[in-house]
Amino acid sequence: MGIALLAGAPAARGQGSTAQTQFDYGLAEMEAGRFASGCPALAESYRIDPHPGVLFTLAECENKWGKIASAFTHYEAYIDLFAHMSDEQKAHQRGRDRIAAAQRDALRPLLPQLAIALPAGAPAGTAVTRDGDPLGAPSLGVAFPVDPGEHVIVAKTPDGVRHETRVTLERGQRRNVVLDLSATPIPTPTTTTTATPTATPTPNPVRTWAWIAGGIGLAGIAVGSIAGAVVMSDASTIHSQCQSDQSCTSSGLSAASQSRTFGVISDVGFAVGGAGLVTSLVLFLLPGPKPVVPVASAQPHGGFVGLRATW
Repeated sequence: MGIALLAGAPAARGQGSTAQTQFDYGLAEMEAGRFASGCPALAESYRIDPHPGVLFTLAECENKWGKIASAFTHYEAYIDLFAHMSDEQKAHQRGRDRIAAAQRDALRPLLPQLAIALPAGAPAGTAVTRDGDPLGAPSLGVAFPVDPGEHVIVAKTPDGVRHETRVTLERGQRRNVVLDLSATPIPTPTTTTTATPTATPTPNPVRTWAWIAGGIGLAGIAVGSIAGAVVMSDASTIHSQCQSDQSCTSSGLSAASQSRTFGVISDVGFAVGGAGLVTSLVLFLLPGPKPVVPVASAQPHGGFVGLRATW
């Protein structure tokens, strides 16, 4: 099928570039043989802005992909749309109706047929799905065309127990499946709750240094106080062992020398202690860092790049 016939449908109406972008991308992927990405893009383009030409192209893509039941359904849908077009609209389709009818007729004998039924005595209200699509009671026991390959059938009884059956069909094969509700049930998937991100405490180095400065300040005050007590004790000895003419006994001279040394120590201790306490107070008053809160971020993905075509 040539690209011109596939792409030559009327331009998009009203839905903007999204449908056109999906169509261009899907058509390019289809022409490259990447049907698993091309066909879903064409289906999305048709969902956004349904045009007969896009539906026809989707059927062609699915046919090449091997999804012959899906292709058969979309060929029939296209033929039905064509039957309701005006003569002018039909002229724009350039023979797609004949191709769609020929493809549909060729696929009909190749379609796998699958009939699904519940066993006798199945609990009332048992729900059945095939590949995620629900099957109502009128659909049970009726053979429907399906794509070749594996199909997953799930029966869920009213008590919430799930029974899963997998069936694989080839082209042209017909299967009648009666679900076995006595088999080992499958646990019903549980919904996991994502915890709300909470603030993570951030270590505060400023507060740590405040404690260190406070400790140094208290130590300085303690040293200054002890040294001051020694100075005061030496002052008593000096007063009793030294005369007014500056003559002192050996005990008085030793006390005077020690008093001068411990006086310096006392002054330095009180100076360091005061500075440490003031620094600690200032650091405690500074604001700490904000807590870190995890935030999910969206990573941009590249846009579709494909053949530009009028559809």
